[in-house]
Amino acid sequence: TFYEGIMVKRQKEKQYQSSVEHRLNSQLRSGSSRSSHVTRPLPFDCCAMTLTPFTTPVMRVWNSRGIIFENSAIFPYIMKHKADPVTGITMTSRELVALQMDKNEETGQWQCPVMNKPFLNHTKIVAIIQNDRSNANVYSYEAVSELNLKAKNYCDLISGEKFNRDTDMIMLQDPNDEELCRLRDINHFKHTDALRQQANEMLNENQNINLSVTASRIIDKMKRKREEDGEKEGRKTGNQSNKDESKKPKIFTDELTGVSMTNGKASGSFTSTALNLTQDNSAREATEEEILQAKLLALKKMKKKGFVRFNTNFGVIDFELHFDIAPRTCLNFVGLCEKGFYNDSCFHRSIRNFMIQGGKPNDKKEIETSIWGDSFCDEFDDRLKHSGPGILSMANAGPNTNKRQFFITFKSAAHLDRKHTVFGRVVNGLDVLAKMEAVPTDKKDRPTLELKIINAEVIYSPVEEAAEKERIRIQKRADLKRREKEERRVSALGMSSMEVVRVTQQDEKVMMDVIIGKYIPKTAIHRNELVEVDNSEDGNYAHELKNSRAVPAPKTTKFGDFSGW
Repeated sequence: TFYEGIMVKRQKEKQYQSSVEHRLNSQLRSGSSRSSHVTRPLPFDCCAMTLTPFTTPVMRVWNSRGIIFENSAIFPYIMKHKADPVTGITMTSRELVALQMDKNEETGQWQCPVMNKPFLNHTKIVAIIQNDRSNANVYSYEAVSELNLKAKNYCDLISGEKFNRDTDMIMLQDPNDEELCRLRDINHFKHTDALRQQANEMLNENQNINLSVTASRIIDKMKRKREEDGEKEGRKTGNQSNKDESKKPKIFTDELTGVSMTNGKASGSFTSTALNLTQDNSAREATEEEILQAKLLALKKMKKKGFVRFNTNFGVIDFELHFDIAPRTCLNFVGLCEKGFYNDSCFHRSIRNFMIQGGKPNDKKEIETSIWGDSFCDEFDDRLKHSGPGILSMANAGPNTNKRQFFITFKSAAHLDRKHTVFGRVVNGLDVLAKMEAVPTDKKDRPTLELKIINAEVIYSPVEEAAEKERIRIQKRADLKRREKEERRVSALGMSSMEVVRVTQQDEKVMMDVIIGKYIPKTAIHRNELVEVDNSEDGNYAHELKNSRAVPAPKTTKFGDFSGW
């Protein structure tokens, strides 16, 4: 019986595919399956939009069945298409319900909070919608069946809120539910069908004309040239305004951080046959991000705060900005204030005992941007938390999506720590904040009265002081780099470091003409010909350098035909 058990186990673990399995799998990979029984069920822990594991799940309810999405992925899609990506039916963001799920910290798997069993692809899973209709707790059907349905106790197992079995219990996964399996079948997703159709159209366009390698290369080159010509036309006006910026001195990486990052020409020429051989190993020019990082580091080292004042129609609010902890966010906020982006703007969202939010553009057609254009990264620090009223923090749509909007807390909000960047606090005007909190709001949390920022005034900002210090530091590094280069040149010419050499531009040109190769001068071979040139007020004079470091050249140098080598 022992050997029979081994044989049965080996038969189950076969290391081959049958012809039917191979045919079905090939149809799944190609997406050309037309049979109804071939399905590609979506794994439970994956988003139906991105087809990748989710971190902040939300669900769309459809006939007491739920489809799970990633919150950061579904919102932009709904804002653009106003439709469900799975069914293609019109929907809004209000129809999404946030899922509260428990995760095993050791394995990283989602699990039932009651039975502590992991959610697998064959587990029957349900969600219980809470009374606020915006959140739902997720359990295994086994736990709900035993503790709720059989006991006729229709109370949520965690919150204790009563729920309706028919309307509030949503099935998320059930292998025996054909309708739910069809909804969770990747082959029926509308957005994947659209992508597949688009890919097929592009493939058909490319297959219409069979081009040779040379012809396709020429066509690609012509397309690139058209794009470059269009970009040049678009940059003509921009180049006129950027003339002053082009006159700024170049900043190199070794001058910025002290670490030399080369342009890669030397290493590239030695490793690639497509590049010309070169010995240029000079430092490359620093990027805008590297210059900004150095500026932010200087702001941190200064350990100074900034101060901004909001003049509102309810009174004055003064903020202290933490430039020493969150310099990037503070720099963005101060830059927007100086450019007047917050002037005449309104606080568009207010939730009592929570926060008030502002910074949204008044014009709906205006695109919300940061001071640099794109969104920027978060700056979290354990010293800055959402503790108490008057905390100034950035509003975002997910990790590293900070732009312009901000909010001020009415009370502590510890659940926002390390999710939103705290960069300031109210130092004067908490009474004004309390008046704003008392203003009633509608169902969409919009204040019924206008809460307006008349103007934003920067009282003190350490940005200019930090920029000046950084400019001086970079200038010192550039001077040191220039002196070291001059010392190496003098040493290569065979001069002692204690000697003073003053050469005019004309004499320097003459000296460079007699250099052989890159480093070896003729004067190093003919020692007696090396002279020091000095243009003084008394006149030009020259004398031989007696204390030369150069190795004396042999008296006779003769090469034959190398036959004796």
